[in-house]
Amino acid sequence: MTNIKAKISDGWLHCSFIVEMMGKPADHLQKTLKGYVDNLKKDKKIEFIHEDYADPEQVENSTLFTTFVEFEVIMKDITRVIEFCFDFMPSSVEIIEPTNIILQNKVMNGLLNDIQARLHKVDMVLKNQSQENKILKKNSSLLVQNSILLSLRDGKKDTKEIAKLTRIPEADLKKFLDVLVKAKKLNFSAKKYSLA
Repeated sequence: MTNIKAKISDGWLHCSFIVEMMGKPADHLQKTLKGYVDNLKKDKKIEFIHEDYADPEQVENSTLFTTFVEFEVIMKDITRVIEFCFDFMPSSVEIIEPTNIILQNKVMNGLLNDIQARLHKVDMVLKNQSQENKILKKNSSLLVQNSILLSLRDGKKDTKEIAKLTRIPEADLKKFLDVLVKAKKLNFSAKKYSLA
């Protein structure tokens, strides 16, 4: 084990992290978390002091499990600490030593530009995801509407009958029926729906 004080005097940082994971089954989750830490140990900019694994616990009302590892390391520099935080999103970060960190402006510029690049990438992913969600929502709505229209091709039906044919719960069906009536694709009279 390297002398921590000597490394800190060379610019390394003494840090503590907690990284959490969720998944199933419990033994696979533990194995994955240990593999994750074993991969980190190959990084020449990180030296492990110790790690402590929690036993997996089942999430209430779920089949999933959660676990975490708390580890103490020394890292080559603040850049590596920030990269680690972005790449692995620990739930807790503590820089133990040094208590004061002095950065040259070129290092700070590099960190800020890296943060900006990562934020722009996240923003782009979110915008793309939002657009995909809108398309999926629209297409899902059209599928449900088509299913309702097809269920009425052989005559008038009430909500219960439509729900049985389409396998859409009655409570969820009402909003789609209202949309179709408003769009004049369905008629509603005597508590029954029919094609317009």
